[in-house]
Amino acid sequence: MHVTSVGDLSKNLQLRRDTGRIKTDLSRLTNELSSGIDSNLVGRFKGNFGPLAGVERGLARTESFLSVIAERQLVVSNQQVSLTNLRALGEISSSLLIVQDTGDPTLVESAGQDALSRFSSAIANLNTQSGGRSIFAGTATDRPAVADAEIIFTDIEAEIALAGAITAEDVATVVNDWFAVGGGYDTLGYVGGAAESSGPRISEGEISSSSPTADEDAFRSFLAALATGALIGRGVLSTETVEQGRLARIAGLSLFEADANLVNLQARIGSSEGQIDRARSEVLAESGALQLARTELIGVDPFETAVELQSAEIQLQTLYSITARLSRLSLTGYL
Repeated sequence: MHVTSVGDLSKNLQLRRDTGRIKTDLSRLTNELSSGIDSNLVGRFKGNFGPLAGVERGLARTESFLSVIAERQLVVSNQQVSLTNLRALGEISSSLLIVQDTGDPTLVESAGQDALSRFSSAIANLNTQSGGRSIFAGTATDRPAVADAEIIFTDIEAEIALAGAITAEDVATVVNDWFAVGGGYDTLGYVGGAAESSGPRISEGEISSSSPTADEDAFRSFLAALATGALIGRGVLSTETVEQGRLARIAGLSLFEADANLVNLQARIGSSEGQIDRARSEVLAESGALQLARTELIGVDPFETAVELQSAEIQLQTLYSITARLSRLSLTGYL
């Protein structure tokens, strides 16, 4: 009878080969369990990666939309904050209205100084930036929207002197003409760019509304009203206290009217915020569906993978036990 025996070297090589195979399976299964992704995608798709590529393109598109949406949300949020600040600055209207009745030059001067300070703050709000980009400068996001207050007042005062304005009504007319379309605000005050034709695309089928610029009537009327009061603080009509009081009243009434325009502008921006929120919800829903589809395509069953991992661990432990027992075999032990 022929007896086939396996030599010690052959047994050692076989044990090493089996150990290596099981360790490879353990590493693969551990990675699959932690990542949730099949490690053999080539074998799974048999070379046809078209469906997966389509899902990946969809996910990249949604990520791009979400990035644009986040940037746009920040812009409109900052615009709302700036408008809220402008309306708060316009609350000086009450003070400007009552100083005429007091007839007190000190109170008139104080109200004018307050208006002057608030005008500079209004310019700062219109020059607000979001992510290094001006939010009211239209397409010229790399520069301020409105010129410095000193530049504006210097030019207005020159126009007042040229017109020979000596009454409150005359001064107010010069200021309103300066901020009107075709006036100094067009050539010197507004230094931004043209208004956007439309906002960026924020979803597959939706483009966001365009942003307002500091060139719009709502801002022009507000700045004109505040500048009218601020000119008192710069000494316009300083020798005519009565006319200064009348000028303060004109400024106060104009600020009340300008506030309504700012409210309408806030409502318009609020509509843009709602549009952006809706688009974000839609894109997030699409992204979730695509991620689920991607998991279906390349994912592994965590329960099944855990069972296989446990089985591989048992195999390795068994193999180690056998190896240890074989290593202790000897003729003495056999006898």
